[in-house]
Amino acid sequence: MRTYRQVLAEAKAAHNHPTYSKMAFVMGCGVQGVGTGSSVLDDAGRSFLALFDQYGNQSLGYSHPRIVAAIRDQLDSGVLNSSKIMFEEVQIRLTERLAELTGQQLPFAYLANGGGETVDNALKLARAATGRPRFISALGCFHGKTFATLGAAARPEHQERLGPLMSEFQQVPFGDIDALAAALDDSVAAVLLEPVQAEAGVVPPPPGYLREVRRLCTEAGALLVLDEMQTAFGRCGTFFAYQRYDITPDLVCVGKAFGGGMLALSAVLGTEAVWDVLRELPSTFGSSLGGNPLACRAGLETIAIASDEEFLAGVRAKGERITARLTAAAARYPEVIAEHRGVGMMHGLELRDDALTGLVLGRLIEEGVTSTYSLYNPRVLRVQPPLVISDADLERGLSVLEGVLAEADAARGSVRTTATPSPLTRGATLARPAGAVIELLHARPRLLDPFARDNRAGRPGPEEEFSGRLGQDEVVWADRVELRDDGVALRADSCWLWQQLDRTTVVRPAPGGGCAVEVRVAWDTGSGGYEEMLGGRVALFVEDRLTHLLARLEKELENA
Repeated sequence: MRTYRQVLAEAKAAHNHPTYSKMAFVMGCGVQGVGTGSSVLDDAGRSFLALFDQYGNQSLGYSHPRIVAAIRDQLDSGVLNSSKIMFEEVQIRLTERLAELTGQQLPFAYLANGGGETVDNALKLARAATGRPRFISALGCFHGKTFATLGAAARPEHQERLGPLMSEFQQVPFGDIDALAAALDDSVAAVLLEPVQAEAGVVPPPPGYLREVRRLCTEAGALLVLDEMQTAFGRCGTFFAYQRYDITPDLVCVGKAFGGGMLALSAVLGTEAVWDVLRELPSTFGSSLGGNPLACRAGLETIAIASDEEFLAGVRAKGERITARLTAAAARYPEVIAEHRGVGMMHGLELRDDALTGLVLGRLIEEGVTSTYSLYNPRVLRVQPPLVISDADLERGLSVLEGVLAEADAARGSVRTTATPSPLTRGATLARPAGAVIELLHARPRLLDPFARDNRAGRPGPEEEFSGRLGQDEVVWADRVELRDDGVALRADSCWLWQQLDRTTVVRPAPGGGCAVEVRVAWDTGSGGYEEMLGGRVALFVEDRLTHLLARLEKELENA
């Protein structure tokens, strides 16, 4: 019987996002329930501690009481919809407050919903202000998923499937000031950068880099646009990350946490000179629900929380603890961790391969802790907890992570992670005739099946409702059993979870008597670029189960 979790996973795969559905299922994610602070419950009532803030969206954690109260207060006021004609007080007060936070250096703001929409707005402003067509962005950048922002990233896989993308972008290596200087000319409207590259793998700028970028842009007459979707609202220890680096951009884009993690809200902030286009062409921008009263009320409260100096001091202190713990872990497990990078409460552990990421993420979830990978560098495990996480929860989460990293270090010798983990082969030598082992396997063909919930069951032919397991989870799929002269073969029908899953057991006579038993497990979830990462999770489970089943085989033969 399918669990409710599987029912939802199949529906998501059928009607929304097939790959993300199987990723969440394979990693062991449950059905989300109520969240408070830095923890969220699943449908079974189990609590999960967040070591990641959902790409900046939950910087203030789940259901922050002040944000909830602000939204409730706005709901009770009855002022919920934008007339688009009258003066909307809460929206105006929000833009005033944003200007104050920049010291009036960026006194204007335009409100929208999502990050990609706001970065697009920034690009339009830059073109209008400079009269120039081109943009420079950084290799590995992530600015959203509109056509313009995909053009900024210029990923080969996007160009191949979605191209042509906007061609007016030129990418240079992040942190390479000479490459930027060579690319800047009088055709460049703006340089678009993240202060810390998040999806490239949490890459902070080299010392002095952003100051030099600011200088070069000014000299070339190009604007500097900073995408602070993941770094604003205190993530790096200052309200805006650019304040940490002692520069002021011409335009800055914020979003994600802006709506308190509950409502969609984003904004581009800019100088008075850049804002001239809105005087000349008032209809240049538009956002149907951008800056609505409910979202703006949440935004005002988010700013009030995240701009408090005591709050920011706490972020800096927790950031120092994270830095110390992860630096020590990287030194302790050099065969697992290639590099640790981070600033404030935004950190990444670059592991040695994608499969290790899958192994670590799956084990963290089993231990009640959530994290994720960097979108454009799956080897990088993100450690970016909600800024409101308590000292005790932070210590607990980091301790669990250190324990899982120790397991990953110990597993390196048994689970192949340096290449695609599938197929995985394990064997044993028995002091029993091959015929006796084959006879037992024919009677109990799932005896060495790592995915079977009941290894005593099994019969030749199709089984439409095979009761399986994956990690600690139950799962059902259609499976087939074939009895062979030298053993058994099991094969899952192609489905929402498996593109391929084969388990083959072969028994051969061994020289001098006895026999050799070999189990080969091959799988393909059809997850494209994430296959290796998911493979690390599957391989650890298969390895553990096969070790157990092969160790029991001699006893099973005695009881046969």
